[in-house]
Amino acid sequence: MAVAASLAGLASLYVLLASHDGTDVETGEAKPQRGYYLLDSTMTEMGPDGRVKSIVHARAAEQQLSDQSVNLTDIAIDYPTQKYGDWHATARTGHMPADRKTIQLAGDVVMTSAQKQGAAVIRTDRLDYDIDGGVVQTPDVVDVQFGPHVLKARGLRADLKAQTLKLESNVNGRFSP
Repeated sequence: MAVAASLAGLASLYVLLASHDGTDVETGEAKPQRGYYLLDSTMTEMGPDGRVKSIVHARAAEQQLSDQSVNLTDIAIDYPTQKYGDWHATARTGHMPADRKTIQLAGDVVMTSAQKQGAAVIRTDRLDYDIDGGVVQTPDVVDVQFGPHVLKARGLRADLKAQTLKLESNVNGRFSP
C-alpha cells in the first residue's frame, strides 16, 4: 500500500511539473530598486562660510539604491557668485552620482549669466557641472551668445567663479556691429 501511494504521489508530481508552462516566472532584467522619490523638489547646498553654494530645483528626483545616484527631470540650477553675479541653468534631465559633487545635465541645456554687461548664454545638449569647483564643461557642440554675437564650437570649459570661458575646437562666429 505504501508503494502504491508513493507511485501515485510521484505520478502526480510528474504531471504537475510536466504541465507547468512557466508563464508565472518572470525573466529578464530586474527593475532597479529606488530609494526616495521627490516631486517638485529644491536642494540647497551651503558652503563652509554659510553662503548658498548652489540651488537645484527638479520636477522629479529619484534615488537609485544600487549606486546611491539620483536621476532628475526638468532641472533648474542657480549658482550664485559673489564677484560676478549669478548663473542659471536649465535642462530636461540630469544625473547626480553618489558623491553629490557633480551633475550631468542633458537635453536642451541652457546656461545664462545674470550680468548686465557681458552676459552670456550657453546652449548645448549635454553639460557636466562640477558643483564644488564651479566649472561646467562639455565635449559636445555649443552655441555661446554675447548680446547679438554668437560663437559656435565643439567643446567648452567655463569657470563660473573666475568668469572665464574656453572654447575647445571648430570655433566660428560672426560679430555684427
